[in-house]
Amino acid sequence: MGNTGQEQQQGPLVGRWEKVTTDPSAEKYPHGVVFATGTYRGTRGPGQGMVWWDAGIYRIEGPQTLLLSVATDELVTYRLDLRPDRFEVTDPDGCRFAYRRVVP
Repeated sequence: MGNTGQEQQQGPLVGRWEKVTTDPSAEKYPHGVVFATGTYRGTRGPGQGMVWWDAGIYRIEGPQTLLLSVATDELVTYRLDLRPDRFEVTDPDGCRFAYRRVVP
């Protein structure tokens, strides 16, 4: 079944996501993240300190590019592999991590 008009209008990242990567290099990325249209908010997991994706703006700039403002308000470009229920990101340092969509 294809995307509904509402999903297309909101964008493919809109919704609640949970990190599935346990690699220590991805510890600075939030346990959970909620994307709205053009904005996002990260949530820490138990015992997790400061997160690099705290809250800010984002946009998808092509089929494999995510531009996102981080905790320092810097705009950072990430490589993005986006599927309907999962996305994987590679940061500028080569760290790869993934999130799965949380179904309400």
